Amino acid sequence: MFDLQCACATTRRAARSVTQLYDHHLKVGGVESTQFALLSTVEGLGPSSQATIGRALGLEKTTLSRNLKRLKTRGWIEATAADDARERRYVLSEAGAKRLVLAKPAWRRAQSHLRSSMSAKEWEAMWKAFRFVTEAAQTAHRTVRPDESRSTMKRCVSGRPPH
Repeated sequence: MFDLQCACATTRRAARSVTQLYDHHLKVGGVESTQFALLSTVEGLGPSSQATIGRALGLEKTTLSRNLKRLKTRGWIEATAADDARERRYVLSEAGAKRLVLAKPAWRRAQSHLRSSMSAKEWEAMWKAFRFVTEAAQTAHRTVRPDESRSTMKRCVSGRPPH
């Protein structure tokens, strides 16, 4: 496999590969991996605001809004009132709960399929690396200055790895 010199491109390639595997399995359950993740998160969090769901999944507000709208259109989630009238809380609808029950065996197969292609040590290392990279990227994002972004982009485009 060709080693990319950009952490972002490498991470996105890995994410696309994993997504394709899970989407292949989840087709049977009638959901895509992104929908399954969102439904599972809403189920796990219970009645939650868009901000809470977004933080849990690391999604930007516009991306999350678009995906919540799709799930709401399918009747898989419902918006309920919150203490603050400006805020909505999202919950699984009965149809969403049923969809999730139907999709979980396919998700388990995808999870098992991926896990079986690694040793137990590699599986644990993957989870540790995901946590570490996520935290490092979030920390770096909070501390980046706008002028730094331009110079880093020039290095990535030029093929020179960043320091």
